[in-house]
Amino acid sequence: MKSLKKGYRLISEQIMLLVIIVAIVIVMTFASPYFLTFNNITNIIQYISVYGITAIGMTMVILTGGINLSVGGTLALSSWFAAFLMLRGVPWFAALLAALAVGALVGAINGVAVSAIGIPPLIATLALEQITRGLHLVLSKGKPLYGLPEGFLSVGAGRIGPVPMSVVWTILLFVLFALFLSHTTLGRTIYAVGGNPTATKIAGVNNRKIIMLVYVVTGMLCSFAGLVLIARLDSCPVSIANKLDMSAITGCVIGGCSVTCGGKGKLFGTFLGIIIMGLIQNALDLLNVSAYYQQFIQGLVILLAVTLDAMKSKDVWGGLKRKKVGKAA
Repeated sequence: MKSLKKGYRLISEQIMLLVIIVAIVIVMTFASPYFLTFNNITNIIQYISVYGITAIGMTMVILTGGINLSVGGTLALSSWFAAFLMLRGVPWFAALLAALAVGALVGAINGVAVSAIGIPPLIATLALEQITRGLHLVLSKGKPLYGLPEGFLSVGAGRIGPVPMSVVWTILLFVLFALFLSHTTLGRTIYAVGGNPTATKIAGVNNRKIIMLVYVVTGMLCSFAGLVLIARLDSCPVSIANKLDMSAITGCVIGGCSVTCGGKGKLFGTFLGIIIMGLIQNALDLLNVSAYYQQFIQGLVILLAVTLDAMKSKDVWGGLKRKKVGKAA
């Protein structure tokens, strides 16, 4: 009965997210004649592709009870490294693998710091964010790289029919990792490690290895998201992936992941949360809302999402309901 109630709650949360998406679409259809155009819809999906791919890894980290603030720096450093190698004549596929290796290395450092040394994830990943951002600036000397090989550009700028490759990659990765988390023993173990680490340890699970694996995979997903982005832009800007961590975390929390306790969340919910973030950003742009107000609104969305998550985790609504029932009795 308890599992049925939990399943019903998850389904109802995702239905609510779908209702929010439909409401935003309806409002913006009347508010702007440019909203429901093919080009704008494509722009929205391409915009959320980088956040979406990154949010897959962020979801898994949050499921283990952690957080990762180094996703932006990981993306920036690995993307620059790939672009640098390609412009030096290295075959683009080899440069792509090298970028994934950089992401895996940063993820491994995060994993060691969190699981082996015991540094709080917030502090460890924030430090790695500063280190990777600093390395990116030192190596790039504040200059963008551009003029990437034609074959590589198809990774992000290519199309399958009318569908951009960035959209294809995002949907494909969401489906693959959703199946991994829900239909494999390792995926279910990730939930268990975040939900009840003591029980998994007693059951013989090596929690440290699971956490390490999650951070490594997250680093590689960040690198791949960066490769898709620079392939679409045909350049690697210096300011690439600013505020990527907050956007990914917000999408996860809106989608139902709990940052206050591990083991709670679904990738489908994260996908819907990222879409909502993209729709809000696009709506603000189409309505010509000032960039200053946009930052305020985005911060408000983050605060609201985290507050609702905290209230849900503490069962505030249930507590209020029980108090009312007690008074009535």
